[in-house]
Formats: sequence, structure tokens, C-alpha cells
Amino acid sequence: MADATRPARRCLHVCYCCADVEAPVALLVDGLGLRETMRTNGEPASGAILGMDYDVQNVAAFVYDARGPRVSPAVEVQSWIDPVLEGAPVADASQVGLRAVGFGVGGLDRTLVNLDAHGASVVTKGHSPIFDAPSATVVDPRGFAIDVVERPELTDSESRVHHLRITCTDLSRSIEWYHGLGFELVGRPVAVTDGATVGHLGRVEVTAQRLQLPDEPLELVLAEWREPVAVGQHYDRPNHAGWYRFALGVDDTRASYDAMVAQGWKFDRPPMLVALDGTPVPDMWITFTSDPDGVPVELVQRPRDAFR
Repeated sequence: MADATRPARRCLHVCYCCADVEAPVALLVDGLGLRETMRTNGEPASGAILGMDYDVQNVAAFVYDARGPRVSPAVEVQSWIDPVLEGAPVADASQVGLRAVGFGVGGLDRTLVNLDAHGASVVTKGHSPIFDAPSATVVDPRGFAIDVVERPELTDSESRVHHLRITCTDLSRSIEWYHGLGFELVGRPVAVTDGATVGHLGRVEVTAQRLQLPDEPLELVLAEWREPVAVGQHYDRPNHAGWYRFALGVDDTRASYDAMVAQGWKFDRPPMLVALDGTPVPDMWITFTSDPDGVPVELVQRPRDAFR
């Protein structure tokens, strides 16, 4: 059993908020070699877990890499019907919030060709000092930033959900917060001066730190920007277009909530029992908290025995 005050074991999914699931799913499947495994039925349901005090309507398609849903994190492609989608993804990588999702691939150039066929544009390309590997950042036709990192352990046609890149205002504060959830440091902080590494054209002054959960190779990359300075805040509405939130699996949501509240943690809402209608996933206890820069993080009750 995980420590109830450091409860997170693995990343379950990251949310791609959009107006229609079809084109994003096609890009993820054909461009990155992922596969859609399940989709909700789109019927109206309570929006309470997302902080909306009325029924909402959306469709969520869950797309996994080749390892499958009992191993791989998913991209939850969520199309908003009611309320309708608002806004557009932030284009500036120095703006505070969840800025990109990264994929590890066996063949970087081959993957960029596949993504180009689905309308994605290369923003930067170079060698990442964060991962010590060839990498690129692309923007898809809807404005979502995607990092692509070449990994020697993968074959030319393979891809894996690899990392989440978050721009933060205070690296030490964010590291402490994520450590409290269960993350551990991977390596030392990396000084970044070439903006190509973090989806920016030109010279930058960024310090980046990788973090990882005990059961999951997917990493967080926390990036503190000093030049240009990080400004703004993460999206404050669940139906705003962009990479919005991500979910972490815990053994017991209610026990973790109680233990963490007793230690002074702040939560957006208490745990609620939530059903993913139309999918084989059982009802789950879920609660939300937000990181120091307002990025929403779900704690979802998915114990270790639910995974291979």
C-alpha cells in the first residue's frame, strides 16, 4: 500500500480538450502509432467533479500506446458539446501551465513526416540536453504542442507516451509539491539556453527538472523560465481548448484525501464517485487538487492490481 500522504503510483491519462475527437485521434493513431481503446457515450452527466454545478455533455476517447490500457498512460481526447469549447491553446512555451505532452519514438524523422501528413508543423528541432537525445516540438492543426524525443530502446515504428512539460514560476516550490504527491527526482536540474529544447525559437534561460513516479516511466519536466520570464496562469475552465489536466492513480482516494488534508493540502473538491459510462472502467473515487501554478491534477482510485 502506498503512503497515503505520498499516494501517486502512476500517471493514468492527460486531457486534450477540443471541439471534436476525430481529427486529434487520427493524428495520435496515424501520426504517432497509438490506438484508441475506448470512448464514452457522450450522454449528459453531472459536471460536479470538474467544478461545474450542472450537467455537462462531452465525448472522451482514450488513446494508448502499444503497451495497452493496463500499462500505458492514455491521452484522453475530450470534445466539449455543452458547454461548448472556449479559447485556444496557449502558443507561447514560456506561459505558465501544462504546455506540451511528449512522446518517445524510435525514428524521429519518420515520425515528423507522419505528423506532417496530419497538418502538424515543426516549431523547433535539435538535441535535448534534458533527455540527451534528438528531439523536436511540433504544433498540431488545433494548436497543441507535442514534444517528440528519439529513444534508442524503441524500434523505428514504435512510440511511447514519454513526458508532460509544465512551465512553472518557482521550480523549488513545484518540486516540493510534486514530491508530496509521490514523485521523485530524476537526475539533476538542467540549464537550458537553446529554446529548441522547450519549444521556443531563440535563446532562453530555463532550468528544467525531471521527475518520475514509482510505477510509471512517464516523466514530468518542470521548467522554470527566467528569460523570458514565465507569466500568466493555467487555464481555469475545464472546457478551455488545450492540454488541461492529468490524472494520477492512487490506491485509496478517500484515505489519501483525509491524510493529505490533515497535513494542510488544499483540494479543489472532496472525493466523488464517478462513472465513465460506455466504457468497461469501473466507477472510481476521484478528487482534484491543483499545483502551485493552477494545473489541475486528478487523484483517481486505481490500485496496483489493476495494472500489469
